[in-house]
Amino acid sequence: MDLWATEPPADPYFDHRLNAWILSRYRDVSAALREARLIPAAARSAAAVPIDRGIHAEFRSQALRALAPAGIQQLEERFAPAANLLAAALPTGEPVDLVERYARPWSLQVAGIAAGIPPDRCHRLSSLARSIFDAACEPYDETLAAAAQKATVELAASFQAAPPWNMQMFIALAHSLPAFLGNAWLALLEHPAEIADFPKAIDELLRFTGPAKAQFRQAAAPVTIGDCGIPQNGHAILRLDIANRDPDEFSAPHSLRFDRRSSGHLAFGTGPHACVGAALIKSAAAAATKALLDRFRFAEQHTAEPVDCFAVRYVKSLTAILRRNSLSAQDADGIDSRRP
Repeated sequence: MDLWATEPPADPYFDHRLNAWILSRYRDVSAALREARLIPAAARSAAAVPIDRGIHAEFRSQALRALAPAGIQQLEERFAPAANLLAAALPTGEPVDLVERYARPWSLQVAGIAAGIPPDRCHRLSSLARSIFDAACEPYDETLAAAAQKATVELAASFQAAPPWNMQMFIALAHSLPAFLGNAWLALLEHPAEIADFPKAIDELLRFTGPAKAQFRQAAAPVTIGDCGIPQNGHAILRLDIANRDPDEFSAPHSLRFDRRSSGHLAFGTGPHACVGAALIKSAAAAATKALLDRFRFAEQHTAEPVDCFAVRYVKSLTAILRRNSLSAQDADGIDSRRP
C-alpha cells in the first residue's frame, strides 16, 4: 500500500476556489521554483512584497557557510551518540510507536544541538514552533494562522541573539524532521529493502514520501511558466509531491528504488529559495535511520495514523514491533544484543 500515492501530473490550470494557478508537472514546478519573479508568499496575501535580493543573498550565504560540510560533520559527531542512545532504549517484541518514542524526541534533541538551545528550554520553544508548523500544514486556516503569528513573536524573542537562520532551523528540525522520519520509516516497512548507501537512500525516501506537498508563490511581475501566464500578484501553488512522482522525470515513479542514478527531487525546493538546511536535515535523518536499522528489523505487523493536510503530509503515529538484529551496532555500545 502506498499511503502517499498522488494523482498524475497535469497541465497548469487555474483553481478559482483557491484563486491560484496549480502547477504539478516536474518541469513546471522546477521552473517556477527557479523563477526569481515568483516569490514565497502566504496563501492569501493580497499583493506581492518584493524581496531585497541583496539581503536575501547575504542571508543564504551566511547560512550556507554555517551549514557547510565541515560544520555539519561536527554536528554529526554529536548526532550519532544521541541516536544510538535513543534507539538502544526502544523495546523489542511488543508494539512501539516509533514517532512518539524515537522520531520526535530525537528530532528535538537534534534541534537543540544544532540551534544551541539548552534542553530545559527546548520543550517550550518546540511548543511555539509547533504552532508555526501547524499553520504551514493548513495555510488557509485563519485560526491556525493567528496562533502562529503570536507564537512567531514569542519564538523570535528567544532567538534575538542567534544567527538569523537559527529559528527556521529549529522549527524544521523539531517538526519537519520527525514528519519526514515517520513517512520514511513507514515506506521502509511497506517496501523492505537493504540500504547500502544511506545518503542516497534518504534522497530517494524524500522523493518518494517527503512531507512537503506544496509551496506557495506570488508573482512580483508577470511571468510565464511553460504555457501558463501568471499576472502580477497572481498566486501559484507548486505541487512538490506530484512533481516528485512525475513519470517524465522519474522512471517507475511510484516505486521506492535506492539504485536510482540521480534523484533530482524537489522535496526541499530548488533555486533561490531552496531550503538552506537541506543537508543538515538529510544528515540527521540518515543518523536516526541508520541507528534504528543497525539494531532492529521490523516485524510484518504495523499501523500508521496518517495526517494529510493541504501542504504537508505525515504520520502522527507509527506503531511497529521491532526484532533485534543478531549482530548489531549495540555491540559497540556495550549493550547485550542477544536479548530477545
